[in-house]
Amino acid sequence: MGRPELVEDQASRHLHRADLCFVLARAFLPPPGELSFRRWADALAEDLADLASALGLNAEAALAVLNIPPRHIADITDPVAWLVAYSGLFLTPPVRVPLNTGLYLEGSLGGEAAHMMSMCYERAGFAPNQSFRDLPDHVAMQLEFLGWLEERAAQGDEQAAELAIEFLDSFVSSWADALERACRAAADERPEAAIFAELAALIRQLVA
Repeated sequence: MGRPELVEDQASRHLHRADLCFVLARAFLPPPGELSFRRWADALAEDLADLASALGLNAEAALAVLNIPPRHIADITDPVAWLVAYSGLFLTPPVRVPLNTGLYLEGSLGGEAAHMMSMCYERAGFAPNQSFRDLPDHVAMQLEFLGWLEERAAQGDEQAAELAIEFLDSFVSSWADALERACRAAADERPEAAIFAELAALIRQLVA
């Protein structure tokens, strides 16, 4: 059995990784109706600063861009304006940046990648939030799953820790770069995409 302080440090790291996964998952979902850009960005920056410090990740670029309101949002205190901006990037056709990662992995929706992810969820006993209405390859669902696995790993579940590594290696590591590139490519037309590019860069660091 490992030294108690090392076991505690490892559990703490799993919990910090879980929290970061949950924070990033929420960031890639539509913003709650009551959150303006300023409130959304300030809350996210506070969480990222704490978790990046605890995990030894570099969040400087993400924190910097969260302080710069997208130029076409006239009122950064208006929740509707921020939801409209998010929708223009991720939801409104033509979608600038897909969040269903099967499009990056195999160029299609609902394909083999999504099926394999769904099998991973079922094998682990993971049930996504009932309010989540999307395919199993959505960025936020994968991050929520990883956070759930990291929480179990913090409790000493070695299989959960191994599955988290396997899932990262099999899926997330294969689409994180592509998501970041897609966000950067969209940033000229949709300035808020720069924020999500830096969040995708944090996912890459999490994978590493």
